Amino acid sequence: MSGRAPQAVMTSGDVMDDGPDLDSTLQRLGERIGGVEEGQGRHEEKLDSFREGLHGVEADVVGLRGEVGCVRQEIAGLESAVATTRRVLDLFVEQYERDREVSKAQAELSRLTTEWHAHFAQRKQTRALARGLVHVLTRQAIYRNVVNTATVRACSEERLLLEPTYWLAPATMAVAARFRGEEEQGERARSHACALDAAKANLFFSLTCSRLGDDTEAAAWMDLYLQSLNPYALGQDFLVVLDAIAGKELGEKALGYTRQVVARWNRGASSLSADPNEPRLGGGTRLESRLLNLRSRLADNRYAALRATCGDQWGALRDCWELSTVPNRTLAHLEYVFPGDGDGADGADTQVGSGGHVQSALERLIEQLDPDEADMHERMRRLERIIEHGGDLAAADRAHESSAASEAAPVSLMTLLDQAVFEPEEVRLGPSARRMALQAIWPDLEETAQRLVTNSRCRLPHSITLSVAGWHRDVPSDPRLMAQPGRLTDELGTYIERQTQDRSDAVVRRWPRVIASLATGACTLALVVPFSDGAARWIFALLTAGLFTWAGWEFWSVPFRRRRVRDEGDRLRHEAVATMDRALHQWKDLLDEWHDAMEEMDLLTRWGDNRRQS
Repeated sequence: MSGRAPQAVMTSGDVMDDGPDLDSTLQRLGERIGGVEEGQGRHEEKLDSFREGLHGVEADVVGLRGEVGCVRQEIAGLESAVATTRRVLDLFVEQYERDREVSKAQAELSRLTTEWHAHFAQRKQTRALARGLVHVLTRQAIYRNVVNTATVRACSEERLLLEPTYWLAPATMAVAARFRGEEEQGERARSHACALDAAKANLFFSLTCSRLGDDTEAAAWMDLYLQSLNPYALGQDFLVVLDAIAGKELGEKALGYTRQVVARWNRGASSLSADPNEPRLGGGTRLESRLLNLRSRLADNRYAALRATCGDQWGALRDCWELSTVPNRTLAHLEYVFPGDGDGADGADTQVGSGGHVQSALERLIEQLDPDEADMHERMRRLERIIEHGGDLAAADRAHESSAASEAAPVSLMTLLDQAVFEPEEVRLGPSARRMALQAIWPDLEETAQRLVTNSRCRLPHSITLSVAGWHRDVPSDPRLMAQPGRLTDELGTYIERQTQDRSDAVVRRWPRVIASLATGACTLALVVPFSDGAARWIFALLTAGLFTWAGWEFWSVPFRRRRVRDEGDRLRHEAVATMDRALHQWKDLLDEWHDAMEEMDLLTRWGDNRRQS
């Protein structure tokens, strides 16, 4: 106890000494806490003022958002107004361009119309005078002295003075001179008209002479007209003239001249072609294509057995069969297009027309525009299209091209003859003119048909090889050399029976397999099965049983396999014999049809001969 007492006295003293320091520390700490509280209060005041500022900012932002929304609406409205204005402006510009095109077209049309009247207005009176002079009643009035010939001469001479470069003016003067009997003046007027436009003048004089009843002179002028034509570019007026000639409205001589000229054109012997390098007019290739399109087509289901047994030769057989049908199909087409022809009843050719085609040809010839007129008229028509479509150039061009396409373009003679015979609905020709076209191309048509028939005869093989079940036999195409179908089918049956017997004899016991199966099974049974357990033993036991069973099947299945081979051989023999029998009969039928079709060439030739005689 004496040792612990002093220590206790010292601790108590120390505590008493440290009391003032602790109080001062607590006081300072309290002062600091108070300062912190005061600072916190000041911060809270600042935060309150800041919060109030934020509320004001939020209010300002909300107001700004509203203003932005209004601005956006105004901008959208402005964009819509701008787009509307742009569309209106584009429409205005487009309409302005169209109106400008219309104004330009109207101005140009007015200028061309003025120029037309200045240059070509007199031709209207010239055409009217020509139309009156060639009328039948005018001739009667002159011959009965109802009209004074001096008046006719004065009118025609006035037309020539007003239109010295227009071919119809001297042509009308030539007709007036004919009425007055002034041969020398008429000859000079005809020469003047031919110098201006030989083709139109020759045709006009031919048609006029026909109207006046002079068929001999009409034929002479028609011959000159035909000589002046380009057979590679025949206008639509030629179709009307051809109808008039074919109807004998210009007389027998004009018909004969026309037949000779058309035949010469068709042979390609004309020396009047504009281009000496142009190909021959004769349409051998075109006619061959036409006749090939007329031939019959062999259906896929016909001669199926022959098709299957003759192999690659079927293509040649099909081609020669189809070529052989050309005469028959051509004759059927000609009898349909030209009913009654070839029977001596060709009344359409012998009946003289009423003169309607001559009248129509004269009207078309008189009203036909010269190249300078046609060019200006074409320009005026295009300007009218622009005005009609309100300045829309694209629409005006389409309408103008459509209108121009509706007018038939010139055609070559071969195209005309070809369409007249094979596509009569595509060409505006009467029956008489189409018969003339047939007569013109008949030599080429007959030659082409004969060439196709000869080609068919050359393509027919001397014999074909029929193959069935590995058996091949050559069968001749000559029925006299063809063997009887029964003998060939017997040979095929014997061949298949022999093959079946050989395959049946080849079925024997395969001893290597039997020995290998038994040896493998014995080894497995003796060396593997006893030393295995569980599932492995059962697996090897089943394997051993399978090997012994396979060896037994190989030993005892020979009769069954031989019978199956014989059954398959019998089935194959029956099918092969039936296929060969059908193929032989179809081969005979094809040859019969081929020979019958080849004989149709004689009928086609006789039809053409009767057509020429009639």
